[in-house]
Amino acid sequence: MESMIRYFGRSLRSRKGQAGFTLIELLVVVTILGVLAAIVTLSLVGLTTNAQAKACEQEYKTVQAGLDAYMANNNIDTVSATSTNGTSDMTNPVLLYNSAPSATSPTYLRNSPTQWAYVWDATGRITAVKPVAGGPGVPSGCVVSGG
Repeated sequence: MESMIRYFGRSLRSRKGQAGFTLIELLVVVTILGVLAAIVTLSLVGLTTNAQAKACEQEYKTVQAGLDAYMANNNIDTVSATSTNGTSDMTNPVLLYNSAPSATSPTYLRNSPTQWAYVWDATGRITAVKPVAGGPGVPSGCVVSGG
């Protein structure tokens, strides 16, 4: 037992001046962590923006498919140029979503009402995506594709 105490005593005395990290070592580690955090943060910001644009694009395609289904179900070639949220003539609105669908009044969109307003021409092609009052803005990457 006494030999073990002498061993630890010698070992501790020889390391007396090396009890912690130097200031330079700590600064290097903090700098590296800061650079890595900045890289991760910037990459996540880009992913969020891209995801919002993709969500808008997908919703646009869903609304276009619902409008096409509406026109096919009612056997019409033209529809009054209007929008889903009142930015044009809403005297005879086209209701694509019905919370209580029936045989005479079906729903043409699977999910709840849309996040953005859609404007279409007489042939049923969506021409613009606009923000709804009190809703999110339209992401910059969300564009209406022709056709």
